Amino acid sequence: MKKFLRLLLIFVLLLATAKTDLYAQKKSRTMRKADTAFNLEEYSKAAELYKKAYKKAKSKAIKAEIIFKQAECYRMSSKIKQASSYYKRAIRAKYPDVIVHLRYADVLRMKGEINAANSQYTKYLEKCGVTKEEIDKLAKDDIRKVNYIKGEMGLRSCQFALEWKDSPTRYIVELMPVVNSRSSDFSPAFGNGEYTELYFTSSREGGLTDKKDARTGEAFSDVWMTKMDKKGAWSRPIVMTEPINTDGNEGSVYVNERGTSMYLTQCKVEKKKDLGCGIYVSERKGKVWGTPQQLQVKVDENTTVGHPALSQDESVLVFSSNLSGGYGGKDLWISVKGKRNTWSEPMNLGPLVNTPGDEMFPFLTEDGVIYFASNGHLGMGGFDIYKTSKDENGAYLLPINLKMPINSFGDDFGMIVEKSGERGYLTSNRLGGKGGDDIYQFELPALNVSVQGIVTDSRNKAIITAAQVQLIGSDGTTNEVKTDNTGKYSFKLKPLTSYEIIVNKEGYSPQNARETTEGIELDKVFIVDLSLDKIKKKVVLPLVKFDFNKFDLRQDDIVNLDILAEGLLDNTNVIVQVSGHTDDVGSNVKNQELSQKRANVCVEYLIAKGVNPGQLVAKGMGEAEPFVIEEKDGRFKVGDVLTESYIKKIKFKRNKEKADQYNRRTSFKVIAEDYDPAALINK
Repeated sequence: MKKFLRLLLIFVLLLATAKTDLYAQKKSRTMRKADTAFNLEEYSKAAELYKKAYKKAKSKAIKAEIIFKQAECYRMSSKIKQASSYYKRAIRAKYPDVIVHLRYADVLRMKGEINAANSQYTKYLEKCGVTKEEIDKLAKDDIRKVNYIKGEMGLRSCQFALEWKDSPTRYIVELMPVVNSRSSDFSPAFGNGEYTELYFTSSREGGLTDKKDARTGEAFSDVWMTKMDKKGAWSRPIVMTEPINTDGNEGSVYVNERGTSMYLTQCKVEKKKDLGCGIYVSERKGKVWGTPQQLQVKVDENTTVGHPALSQDESVLVFSSNLSGGYGGKDLWISVKGKRNTWSEPMNLGPLVNTPGDEMFPFLTEDGVIYFASNGHLGMGGFDIYKTSKDENGAYLLPINLKMPINSFGDDFGMIVEKSGERGYLTSNRLGGKGGDDIYQFELPALNVSVQGIVTDSRNKAIITAAQVQLIGSDGTTNEVKTDNTGKYSFKLKPLTSYEIIVNKEGYSPQNARETTEGIELDKVFIVDLSLDKIKKKVVLPLVKFDFNKFDLRQDDIVNLDILAEGLLDNTNVIVQVSGHTDDVGSNVKNQELSQKRANVCVEYLIAKGVNPGQLVAKGMGEAEPFVIEEKDGRFKVGDVLTESYIKKIKFKRNKEKADQYNRRTSFKVIAEDYDPAALINK
């Protein structure tokens, strides 16, 4: 019995302790208000309430939850520095949901702390409790799958962010001090076809209302306008009056080229009730803008629609919305104008463009390219700017990240581009701004691409001057220059063009090379050195004739020997036998000596002209090899052998003298083509 009473007492004590812990876990009234504000996306208001709730909280678990939710409020209102600090505190407070590592990683990446972000993404993927194999089996909208993909995407983005940071593109991005304020200034829009007017959205002081937006803590945003003077300077912005601006939020304006129609996002508020955002159109008559009328695009109830972008003829509308049937968050949708100003049912741009994250702030160019912002693709951090276009089947392609410096580690969005594609404006909250979101001007400098090189002789590497160098472009353009006294040539090249370089020089075989500027994004000098092969002269074997009993070279024969020398100098592998011959007059001994002298004199002359002695073999033949007629010559027929007996049968003295002259000669014959002077030197 005593044992039973003792057990009962222990049970009662445990129950009392449990009730005390349960009471401690109950949320305070202030925290419940904060949660309500958070759920209504009133993040600025919620953050202040969470501060008060934290002071009243006694439970460590409740405090950890409050810290995490404060971090969420700061992240959602783009206060990244504060968000980072609170996520770090939440981890230290042992906030149990592993999502804290993913959120912390995101804001670290937005701060440019890539290595730390990489570590947090890794921790999230390790702790989330779901394997890659399990993820593949989950539905696309399963929050576990969505967050896992975000973690993987963040990890890969860290790698690309470091690469892009070290290899920025040629864009020059500059802040516009006169246009921006310490509050948020964003979503620029061209006001006319000359690009001398800009409309943009701002939450700065001086708007139509002093009321604060509970989401951002700043004033409700209004549409403002600035103009460029003749010197290219922008005027101080002025706020648009009613009916363009209202007591609610306005933003993301599109104005047609004539400046007569304005499409804008308006978020209506009625008796402290948020009625959502929609696209409205205002027509201008003279200098007065009419009351905006809601664009009749088929959308679901309780759907947010905004960020209008239209084609030049205003027949195609691209916008951002959380319409059902999307891929998560806000997607980009397209609608086409029909008869009587009706618009087709919106069509999603597809899974290559849209992600489980948010795709917003589109801009549609004249040639159909869409620039937009996303936080769901591989990127630097926060929102990045991308571009996409249709393929041959009308489907939108995988977007291209515009990299640094268009994108930064912060939020980058709201990009608009002039028709040239080389100038425009964007929004960013990157470091170095004036405050909050700021508007930046960007310009793409001309791409400086050129090709240059030295033309040399392939045999001896000597420079070749006055060589004709021709540049032929795939666009049909041609250009020609001659190499200078250093053998150099150079050409300016155009982007997105392929080229053929052709070099010609008398006495050399033509040489060519190919280069392309396709895919070149940075200034570049192509170095294309070209070596020309000298055209080898043929080894022309002459017949050198001599006077009776002489071995002196005649002038005509010297010319023939010069031709042979040129051929041997170009064909240094050829070995020639130089054979001296005589007629049958005189003794064999005397004729042998004379024939050798006739061979030697030819060899000596060729060596004096630079021919390698190893290419020449001198041999006296005496009268042993009579000449064989190769072409019909009077009484001499092809194949006749001018032997002593043949000559004795000749009746006319003149023909006998001609036959003797044929025999008084030096002949040449190629006996090898494998001479290698370098091999001999190495021996």
